[in-house]
Amino acid sequence: MKGRYMCKRPNDPYNTVEEQTRLEKLYGYSAIDDYELSGTFKHVASLAARIFDVPLAFVNFVDKENVLIKASIGADGVESISREIGLCSLAIQQEKVTVIKNAKLDPLFFSNPIVHGDFGMQFYAGAPIRTPDGFNIGVVAVADRKPRHFTAEQEELLEELASLVMDELEEWQSKK
Repeated sequence: MKGRYMCKRPNDPYNTVEEQTRLEKLYGYSAIDDYELSGTFKHVASLAARIFDVPLAFVNFVDKENVLIKASIGADGVESISREIGLCSLAIQQEKVTVIKNAKLDPLFFSNPIVHGDFGMQFYAGAPIRTPDGFNIGVVAVADRKPRHFTAEQEELLEELASLVMDELEEWQSKK
């Protein structure tokens, strides 16, 4: 798989002071691996799929190399994907919900195998999971294999689910 998503750029955007701090915040949540065992991540993904009537929903965290899939509906068995191709890598860079109505028509994704390969993702919406001090460590995302519209109200609901994940993660971490 060649393309701009599969190769490192000379000026690595993942190697900044802000990104290093974001990664420290992510890795500070040592409970992430334990927390998924409680099932809450799976419940949030399931709820997102039902609320938005989509076949794909995720609770993901983004580390230096990969998008870590902690819970999913419609992509069971996939534990991680390369950060270079994961759309969640874009979503963590935004303050608000990232909405891509039809990725197949967007030049940014022309060489992305998630969009143009067997998976065939066209629609994507992802709300950042933001730490209390403002670092986006992951995303609650919904997706479809066909183009879709996403309203402002739906964006707010997705943000609430992401906030719920962070609140629950904070509570779980405080018990450790």
